[in-house]
Amino acid sequence: MGRFAQWRGMVLAHRHRLGDALRRPDEPDDPFEPTGSLNRLDALVEGFAAGQPVRWSLAGQPRPLPGPVDAVAYRIIEESLTNACRHAPGAPVAVRLRYDATGITIEVRDEGGGPLPSGGGTQGAGRGLLGVRRRAERLGGTLSAGPRAGGGFTVRAALPAPEEVAE
Repeated sequence: MGRFAQWRGMVLAHRHRLGDALRRPDEPDDPFEPTGSLNRLDALVEGFAAGQPVRWSLAGQPRPLPGPVDAVAYRIIEESLTNACRHAPGAPVAVRLRYDATGITIEVRDEGGGPLPSGGGTQGAGRGLLGVRRRAERLGGTLSAGPRAGGGFTVRAALPAPEEVAE
C-alpha cells in the first residue's frame, strides 16, 4: 500500500505535465482546465503528501487575491512541489505563504536532493520554473530559485496584490 500511495502521489503531481508537453510554449493554458487557486491548496498538498512529507504555513491575514495572482501563486506552488518530488524524492518540503499590505510571498523549500541539474530546472518546453518565473514577472512580481547552502532547494516568489485602501 505504501508503494501505491507513492505512485498515486507522483501521478497526481505530474498529471499537468502531459498537457504541458503537448502544448507549444507560446500557447495559453487550456481554457477548459480548471484554473488553480489557493482555495485548493489543501488538495494540492494532499496529492503530494502521499509520497513526500509536505507541510504548509500561513502568515498575515489571508484575503481574496485578484484572479491572475491567485492562479499564478497556485501554479508556482504546484511547480515547486513537482520539482521537489522529482529532484528530492521523500525529502520534507515546507510551503510558506505570507500575506502583507503589498501582496503575497510564497516560499517552497525542500530539505534534500541537492541542486537541480544544470540550468536550474528551467530547460524544457517553456514550462517549469522558467514558465512560472515569466508568469510572475508578467504580474509585476519576482521569482527566484536555487540550491540552499545547507542542502536542498528553495523557490521564492513575491506577487503584487495591494490591499484595497478604504476611503
